[in-house]
Amino acid sequence: MSAATRPELPDDVLDQAIMWLVRLQSGYADEQVVQGCLQWRQRHPLHEAAWQALQANEATFSSLSGMPGGVAHATLERMQHHPLDRRRLLQWLGTGVLIGGMGWQSQGLVRRWGADYSTAVGERRAVMLADGSRLHLNTDSAVNVAFTHSQRLVTLVQGEIFIETGPDSGSPTGRRSFWVHTAQARLEALGTAFAVRQGDSHTRLAVEQSQVVIHQGIRQQLVNAGEQYAISLDGCSRLPVGEMDASAWTRGQLVVRSMPMQALVAELARYQRGWILCAPQVAELKVSGVFQLEDIDHALDALAGSMPVKIERATRFWRRVVAG
Repeated sequence: MSAATRPELPDDVLDQAIMWLVRLQSGYADEQVVQGCLQWRQRHPLHEAAWQALQANEATFSSLSGMPGGVAHATLERMQHHPLDRRRLLQWLGTGVLIGGMGWQSQGLVRRWGADYSTAVGERRAVMLADGSRLHLNTDSAVNVAFTHSQRLVTLVQGEIFIETGPDSGSPTGRRSFWVHTAQARLEALGTAFAVRQGDSHTRLAVEQSQVVIHQGIRQQLVNAGEQYAISLDGCSRLPVGEMDASAWTRGQLVVRSMPMQALVAELARYQRGWILCAPQVAELKVSGVFQLEDIDHALDALAGSMPVKIERATRFWRRVVAG
């Protein structure tokens, strides 16, 4: 593939790769950070491609790692936040990333880039579909929508959605079936409101109104209002009453009840670039409250004001909740 036809690394992917590098070279990286970087690299082929691009010129980053910590951080952060510097970084690394040889995985990435509706990290979006259904997309999510004469289909590419199905009154064939497809199942909405979250190995379904049917081959499971299920390729299992309001994010809130601190921190981290970590000493503290998603740093400060914890801030991208 010639340089003229090679797709560039998307800025957000390069941003993430740079931030992982900043974190690993900060001098504070522990095993959790190392494993987190590895998981990010394995999540999509383009992540690994970006990481390898950053590693392609070892001398560049060896020199950065030999700088005083603040200088290295400042250099990489400046590259991230200024498009010209980011593009220069790509030039330094000789990057016109070759994804043509990635086979079916690269095709999946192309589908994600071309999703009908998507959100960036920290962004939430509500869309009114042609049938009168309201589709909410949470942070870092993507969906495809396909309506035919016989059915309405939403495919969750990644992330989390909340759907309030519409009356479909404009359809000439009458009310059509409404489906959500995920990596693990097909979900049939029976005139309802429900949340669907795509994880690495499972789908999480929470029904707020009416009913949803989980279809997996010949297996079917009816899910009623107020119930939540975890769905893997091996089957589905009902979850206990949730620690988190499954639809509060559509109102810009994170509402939790007796949620372990580590789980809460992981949820907050979904809404902001960079890393928000939790020290093992406070990981099991139970937290209840309402946190505003528009300002994650304010939510962390509120957490520190009501719990025996404090917030360490090494850079604008790196916060850690530790014992107060």
